[in-house]
Amino acid sequence: MNGIWKGTVLGALNVFVIALGMAAYEGGPAMMLIVTVFGILPGVIAGAALGGLAHVTESMPRPLRVAILALPAIGVVYVLARQFSLEELAYICSFPTVVIALILERWTHKPVAPPPVPVARVMT
Repeated sequence: MNGIWKGTVLGALNVFVIALGMAAYEGGPAMMLIVTVFGILPGVIAGAALGGLAHVTESMPRPLRVAILALPAIGVVYVLARQFSLEELAYICSFPTVVIALILERWTHKPVAPPPVPVARVMT
């Protein structure tokens, strides 16, 4: 599974987690439906874009990759929260988004290959 698909799956999962949290905090099932309906398309598109970005930057240092993946995801959350006048909930909704970005970073990280082990020689 390449980075775009991983990002798409995690973007959709992020929308559902945020919708569940907002439904528990305010509004019940109606809030969950509204957040899911209006958030799934931006969440999936942002997830796919960040998954592609994660694939391109797979060999970069981890702290830099976390920043590259988490900051745009948080930006999408804030833009959507502002569109619906829910800025006070944007802070809470950013926590699962950062966790999902960390999962994406971990899932797409390509470890550096260790140096080859030299062949042992027998001294006679």
